[in-house]
Amino acid sequence: MIHKEIQELLNDLNSFAKQIANVRLSNLSFDVYEFRDEYVMQVDLIFAEKSQFDNIQDAFSAIFKKELFDGEEWDINDEPNPADEQWLTALEDGWINDYYPKKYVCIELVNKDEFICRFKNELAYLNVTESIVKELLTRLNHIEIIQIKKGYTYDYIFGQSDSHYFLFEWGIYA
Repeated sequence: MIHKEIQELLNDLNSFAKQIANVRLSNLSFDVYEFRDEYVMQVDLIFAEKSQFDNIQDAFSAIFKKELFDGEEWDINDEPNPADEQWLTALEDGWINDYYPKKYVCIELVNKDEFICRFKNELAYLNVTESIVKELLTRLNHIEIIQIKKGYTYDYIFGQSDSHYFLFEWGIYA
């Protein structure tokens, strides 16, 4: 079950930090999309083919590291050594908590049909072309999804399909 495996990672930050540190972004490929309106709404998507990972925890760790490196504008060619204690401590005591503050973590299953409907509606609202939406939807066959963070103006949804792991992030950013 997807929610139990992700909850395990977020309950054991030491183990999660080690998994993140062991990810080599330079050996993986991701498709990253950012859609926004002229005001404050934004949808970010990260897709990674399932064949690159041994299990869902490895995939979640890799997508988190990708998001961290992109968000902090770090160069993937400068990835710290996985055994670097300072890096592990920074992940466990800082970065994981910055991205997953306990008060906003809310792991719960999401209805597939409601998510697909929302996915289409949010992208239509942001004027994403129908051809791009259709292409993205081809990666969302037989999905299992969970909400990881929830807020009034923010959602963070992780899932898997037949072929991909993915992250859907929606927010109103002032």
